[in-house]
Amino acid sequence: MRRRPPYRGMSRLADQSRPGEPGPAVLGSRIAENRRERGLTAKQLADELGLPLWKVERIERGEEDASPHAEALANATGWPASTFSSPQPGQAGEDGRPERSDHDGGHGPGRAPREPLERDWQTVCQGLVLGSLAALVSVRFFSEVLRVLPRAANFIDLPIFAALFILAALRPSTADVAPAGRRGRIVLLGPVVLFLAIAAVATGTNPTRVAAAPVLVFTYGILAPFGVYWAVFRLWPTGRGLSASRLIVALGVLQFAVVAAVDLPRFIATQDPDVISGTFGQSPYQLVFFLVVLVALLAGVYTFERTRVAARLGPILVIAAVAVIFLAQFRSLLLTTALGIVLIAALLAPARGRGAFAVAFASAALIVTLSVVSEHMPALKFGQTVEQIQKDPSFFFVKRLETADIVKRLYTDEPRTILTGTGPGTFSSRGWQTFAQSDSTSDSNVQGKYALALTGGRVYSTDVSEKYVLPQLKESDLIGGSRALDQPFASYIALAAETGVLGLVIIVAVYLGALVRGIRMSWTACSRATVGDPLPALLIAGTVALFTLIQMGFLENWLEVTRVTFTAWALFAIGSAEFAARYGDTRG
Repeated sequence: MRRRPPYRGMSRLADQSRPGEPGPAVLGSRIAENRRERGLTAKQLADELGLPLWKVERIERGEEDASPHAEALANATGWPASTFSSPQPGQAGEDGRPERSDHDGGHGPGRAPREPLERDWQTVCQGLVLGSLAALVSVRFFSEVLRVLPRAANFIDLPIFAALFILAALRPSTADVAPAGRRGRIVLLGPVVLFLAIAAVATGTNPTRVAAAPVLVFTYGILAPFGVYWAVFRLWPTGRGLSASRLIVALGVLQFAVVAAVDLPRFIATQDPDVISGTFGQSPYQLVFFLVVLVALLAGVYTFERTRVAARLGPILVIAAVAVIFLAQFRSLLLTTALGIVLIAALLAPARGRGAFAVAFASAALIVTLSVVSEHMPALKFGQTVEQIQKDPSFFFVKRLETADIVKRLYTDEPRTILTGTGPGTFSSRGWQTFAQSDSTSDSNVQGKYALALTGGRVYSTDVSEKYVLPQLKESDLIGGSRALDQPFASYIALAAETGVLGLVIIVAVYLGALVRGIRMSWTACSRATVGDPLPALLIAGTVALFTLIQMGFLENWLEVTRVTFTAWALFAIGSAEFAARYGDTRG
């Protein structure tokens, strides 16, 4: 009587296999491992077999029977064709397992399996990445709105970063993507090390200004997103991009549900647009960022994944997203949203028909909704913004640039700061705000009491912030109903002042380099996509997330807001990992 191979419980497909025959899940995993050991991408194997890429990916995941392609797989792997077909009498060895080929190099299906451990790793990694995204997006709803979690839960990014980084370091190297794709995970090492060196110099040359806590908060805020990218790129089990896409759509639907059930009644009662924040607690700006990314994803889903429910509901979801964006009254992102749609149009250009319709519909939704809101909801003040843009399209951009004059004055007064800066967390960064405004009584000042504890109960201050930053805060003008455009809070201002020109150039170069790579990958994926391919939508969403984040860096210290940066870089990493596994490189 034959013994059953020790694969039971791995998957339903594996359990349905007959004694002596590896289940599709096990066999598919071995085919994928053989491919990686030969240094091939899934696309290269598909070309070698003469099969569509999606069929190869389904075979490797155990979702499709390999037997119809037994001969081609045998030629590619060096294993006997009988390995991929139903076993015939006499084909099984004495232990009930298929015989190995003399040419399989010890890597054929007859060896003791490593797949159960690898599949367990994949499940854990996928769960951690997706769970982290869900937690980042929703935690403030539970801590600030429902208040079923302590306010300290808002710092969930810290354990998330630690968990991702530690698990990525422990990830077995045999589970990596094809060797050609490994380049995508080390492109940030040089810039990170160089920026750390610059930050160390800036700290050492300003000993009377800097304090340990602001330095750490600033450095963590700027660099941690790159660590998230590296970790997610290494952890993400390729071939499961659809699960990430579904999560973003589900989180988007959750935003609409919370806005309809919780935020809209409060808005109707108070006419205060700041209550429109979805699951982002008291930060409607983060909600707007997420919805811009959601629109990008939905455009890709509608274009390439027409059989998904999200594609059929795409137009409705886009209208809902645009409506909520306007209700949140983030007028300063109006131009950013429009530019995001322009970028989506450029990336979907290879798709033509459905891609053009998706972009046209999103553009129409934006224009029509803006017209309705401007005319019938004057409290949101979009009419003033539109009139000003019509008069002078560069007005808001020029006004924002004027706030950078304080850096020019700083460089003139202290020329050495051009190279050394004033020190991390000393000028106008979020690291500085966290401690300099720790006595604020605002409900949104979650970190205040913790910051005071780290500074011994004293409000943090520096000579440069008192000379340049605080006076401009006090004298800021009301522009378009908001003082945000005339305040000295912007990531690029903070970087230029606190780490000097070199620090600013490094971070800007990293973001622009990632954006360019994202555009190239998105264009490649859109050009080669087949119906049902989730990769283009994921890449478009990640690229638009970075594009939006780069622009938001002009408006506030958004490059230090981990809830936004972690989401953007994690999405970009998932798309990059999927692209690397398929095409062999993340450079497009």
